[in-house]
Amino acid sequence: MPSAQASARQTTDSSNLPGPLENLTLQETLRVMDVAREMRDRRETAEEMFRRDDLRANLREKLIRTARLSGDSVTEAEIDAAIGQYMDTLHTFQDPAPGMSKFMAHCWIWRHRIMAGAAVAAGVAGTFWFLWG
Repeated sequence: MPSAQASARQTTDSSNLPGPLENLTLQETLRVMDVAREMRDRRETAEEMFRRDDLRANLREKLIRTARLSGDSVTEAEIDAAIGQYMDTLHTFQDPAPGMSKFMAHCWIWRHRIMAGAAVAAGVAGTFWFLWG
């Protein structure tokens, strides 16, 4: 029976021990949170990749159905090529066409520097007008 009492004592002693996640320092807690965040980001990336395959399959089905309804004779290879081209250019950047809207966008982005320059120019002009005006 001594072995039963010893094992019971070990079980109660080990249940009273603090767990590995108790009493973490701030650095250790931040490290655990970083690992959890990285795992979540990777999971979201994987889910997005799977959704992209589902999106591709759904798009293929819709295009085939639309082609049949409209009477177009389109092969699945042509539809796959069109979907591939669409997916390849889905997130690509193209420079906007030059024009007034592009100029206004640049002015909005640089508004703080433009206003600072205008304030300095107005201050210099006001100083000259006050001193020699």
